[in-house]
Amino acid sequence: MKKLDKLILKSYLGPLVLTFSISMFVLILEFLWRKVETLIGKGLDFTVFLKLFAYAGASLIPLALPLSVLLASIMTMGNFAEKSELTAMKSAGLPLWRVFRPLIILSLVLSAVAFYSASFVIPNAELKVKQILVDIRDTKPAINIRPNEFFTDISSYVIRVDKKEASSNKLYGIIIYDHSKNQGNVEVIKADSGYMYSVEKEQTLVFELYNGEVFSEDLSAGNMHTRPLTRIDFEKQTIRFDVSDFAFEEKDADRYSDGYKVINVLRLSRRIDTLENELAQRKQKYFSNLYSQLNIVLPESENTKQQTVKYDFYNDCAKMGSAFNKRTDSFCRSMIYDMNESYQTNMMIIDNDELYLTRHRIEFYRKFTLSLACIILFFIGAPLGAIIRKGGLGLPVVVSLLAFVIYYVIGTMGESAAKSGTLAPLIATWLSSIVFFPFGIFLTLKATSDSKLFSSENWYRLFAKLSLRRKNNKQ
Repeated sequence: MKKLDKLILKSYLGPLVLTFSISMFVLILEFLWRKVETLIGKGLDFTVFLKLFAYAGASLIPLALPLSVLLASIMTMGNFAEKSELTAMKSAGLPLWRVFRPLIILSLVLSAVAFYSASFVIPNAELKVKQILVDIRDTKPAINIRPNEFFTDISSYVIRVDKKEASSNKLYGIIIYDHSKNQGNVEVIKADSGYMYSVEKEQTLVFELYNGEVFSEDLSAGNMHTRPLTRIDFEKQTIRFDVSDFAFEEKDADRYSDGYKVINVLRLSRRIDTLENELAQRKQKYFSNLYSQLNIVLPESENTKQQTVKYDFYNDCAKMGSAFNKRTDSFCRSMIYDMNESYQTNMMIIDNDELYLTRHRIEFYRKFTLSLACIILFFIGAPLGAIIRKGGLGLPVVVSLLAFVIYYVIGTMGESAAKSGTLAPLIATWLSSIVFFPFGIFLTLKATSDSKLFSSENWYRLFAKLSLRRKNNKQ
């Protein structure tokens, strides 16, 4: 590798790593903001958050990597142009394609890495994120008994305290209502004071109570009507509650492993083939049954005993109704209504199946658009940097974000059109690439010819000519 290639790669890798890190940080914060209601108040261990953010970061690569490539390429070539290093390279007889060559090779490598990630790494990360979020959602909030409030999260018990010392977990004025016998509020425990602590290994919450009473009703077979009340005084009593439901537990991931977003590209391709065959068979079966029902044998009527008549349902039903009696005409109307209802129901099922198949196709094509996006956005960013001649984090960031937002919006609109059935999934998924590819060729040609495309002086001259021409036309 020549020294020039090393210089270009070294100048490119720094901004690439920086912008990728910033993009990932911002996207993870946005993910955290959307899921904050699910995460707070569960008393989760730090390792759970660490796993969640790691898997979420892996699943966010499709957004962060293309944006990083675009921004890093604009910054690198903008720095070279701003410091006249690009001019020096061209003066030495190097065409712009030769300057781009190491970055093009690196973009191809990133494209291959992106394809592998989208095909195998990201589906697994999506599966893990979904599994952890569902497990967190199923986890009960952390135990937090507040003074003068009834705490009901422990199954079969209601707890109330008058005062609580946060530093020592000492409680005052404790009342515990025991519903564990499934006979109502038949046992109440009162204590002047006590301590509360948890045993994590046993997943147990322990109450040590002092100076209290236990009130219980005797509901044995002979005392159901009299319900005698028993009172027992105590100086110290220990009560243990099972709080295993409050602990975070990772459940089996197999129950989430069948979604189209969490399977790799090979399984996704086989799934699409299976769904296409099933949908074709379902359509053929339904319409075959529908056409066979168009010729129906009329039931026996009062005036035509033992007589059966075959007729074309839609064309001859009215004729047959007038030829026999009101019973036959009522039968025709009922059959028309039933067949219309059946048609609407089956069409709804078929539409849902087609939408489900479309989502699979979009996800399949998306595996390839991510890798291509790294190449296309490089050929947008590198020529732009050479043309605008600005490096750093100022103008390049604005231009990059604007271009990426347009790219992302076009892709989102295309996918929405595909889901609504107005655009084929193949075209919809590749729509952003189709729009940006010729634009990248245009910018590359302009950068190769040292075009002053974004020169304010050229635009001023252009608007001056247009205004002068307008004045001449008015005269």
